[in-house]
Amino acid sequence: MIAAKPITNPVLCRYLTERKIPVEIAEKYCKEVYFDLNGRRNLAIGFENKSGGFELRNSLFKGGSSPKDITQISSDGAKEVAVFEGFFSFLSYQALPQNNPELTNFLILNSLSFFEKSRQMMEQHDKINLYLDRDEAGIKNTEVGLKWDAKYIDKSHLYKNCKDLNDYLVLQSQNFKHSHRLGRHF
Repeated sequence: MIAAKPITNPVLCRYLTERKIPVEIAEKYCKEVYFDLNGRRNLAIGFENKSGGFELRNSLFKGGSSPKDITQISSDGAKEVAVFEGFFSFLSYQALPQNNPELTNFLILNSLSFFEKSRQMMEQHDKINLYLDRDEAGIKNTEVGLKWDAKYIDKSHLYKNCKDLNDYLVLQSQNFKHSHRLGRHF
């Protein structure tokens, strides 16, 4: 990584808008990161993990810098934890209007390989809400958690016809625009 700064690049802001993430939400948790890859300078949205590495995303690139690790965001006195596979699902959760983040801690795995390794930290909470992807690996890990303890709750039913929470957010936005074009109002 060469540099990390607040998000201002119009290309990255447009990418966030396409993914229905308000820039002001991304700015709270992410940075604009410049890095070299294969001898070329690149630019991405960077989400920092607890070891100082970044998950990196732009419209053409999905990767990360070393070291790879989880990201934890904690609130004093929170008795629940919301667990996400990736940071765009976490940002999508923040963008949904019905959520109250002050009452919840957050664990962004940044890789499903950290799910079992994070068990002890997750189980320090009274309630563990799993927002893992609806693909084979995400469903498998959700089932593992449900077998561990009744504190684990599968929240993926909220976006059951989508791959993940961000796909759901994008679809909801498209449905909202479509219904307004047709003159329907909720």
